[in-house]
Amino acid sequence: MALDYYKKAYDHIVEQYPYWNRSSGRDHMWFFSWDEGACCAPKEIWNSMMLVHWGNTNTKHKNSTTAYWPDNWDSIPSERRGNHPCFDPKKDLVLPAWKVPNPRAVRLKLWARPRIDRKTLFYFNGNLGPAYKHGRPENSYSMGLRQKLADEFGSTPNKEGKFGKQQTPNVIVTSLKSPTYYEEMASSLFCGVLPGDGWSGRMEDSMLNGCIPVIIQDGIFLPYENVLNYNSFAVRILEDDIPNLVSILQQYNETVVEHMLSNVRSIWQRFLYRDSILLEAIRQRELFSKDDDWALEFSKLGDDDVFATFIQVLHFKLHNDPWRRTLRRQYETGLPKACT
Repeated sequence: MALDYYKKAYDHIVEQYPYWNRSSGRDHMWFFSWDEGACCAPKEIWNSMMLVHWGNTNTKHKNSTTAYWPDNWDSIPSERRGNHPCFDPKKDLVLPAWKVPNPRAVRLKLWARPRIDRKTLFYFNGNLGPAYKHGRPENSYSMGLRQKLADEFGSTPNKEGKFGKQQTPNVIVTSLKSPTYYEEMASSLFCGVLPGDGWSGRMEDSMLNGCIPVIIQDGIFLPYENVLNYNSFAVRILEDDIPNLVSILQQYNETVVEHMLSNVRSIWQRFLYRDSILLEAIRQRELFSKDDDWALEFSKLGDDDVFATFIQVLHFKLHNDPWRRTLRRQYETGLPKACT
């Protein structure tokens, strides 16, 4: 079980190094990339910063949300897990998920496509559950949210040949895989961000294609949401308001929409692992003595990416975390004392 490995790592750190006890682990970081992030973290490490893709604060969804039973953490006893939430926005951070690089999207600058070319009001393409062909059989998949969205706005027929109750031409909610998925997102104004068995990567898809994210997952943080001003570039809709989705989105006037699109365009690279992609390009250049087209496309990008943003967040926390102000310890910086 994953919890056991983390507990063994904790035991090793405490026994072999002096650093843990001086801050009770608060200056340590642990990465949990599972669908439900740090929900299964052992209680001993909870003081640390959790790096996750799933920011469930458990304010609404208090139990395991996955429909994939091997990952369900409800049965972990409290004497091992403790009683912590899956995510604490005061100390933890949701990082973007890795997305397979799409050179065509970068070359076409889909992220920069203007408002006039975004004809679809709302777009979501993904698994919609048991009512659809090849859908996940569990009713609990996506906490039932994708199913609820499809019941209202499904734009392709389900197994019974039925469309959504409010199906409308400029709203696409489909389970049909599309070879032009990215272009379709780039032709849309708003794009749905809903969970799967935990995180789903739809926030990243929206941002990388310049589409305003519409987040439908109550009490669950998205990448950098406790750092960035999400109201400036994303929309949150309560799960209970899914039937009112279209009317809510139609209330945003063109001035607000243009402002949000502009903000998406200004920060989209913070959801892209550009530096990792370029490191691979360097490796392949050394092996094959040439640059592929994808390497050339990504080398043209220059704004802060995921890793740069992560370092900026850590730097901010270094000087602003309240608990650090209680320390009386002088930390070595490596600089000459005359310069500090």
